[in-house]
Amino acid sequence: MQNLPIIVIEGVLVFGGVLLFAWWQLRELKNLERERERKKAEQRAAAAESETPPSS
Repeated sequence: MQNLPIIVIEGVLVFGGVLLFAWWQLRELKNLERERERKKAEQRAAAAESETPPSS
């Protein structure tokens, strides 16, 4: 019983570390998805621009 506060503190720190790591990974995935969507939009815009004839 004497070591219970230390065990609880360690548990909270480990749990917090796991939550922080999970948050970081999900944030990274969201950024990668956003970047992938941006590149796709740029490719679609470039393809649409090359398909349309000049208006002169």
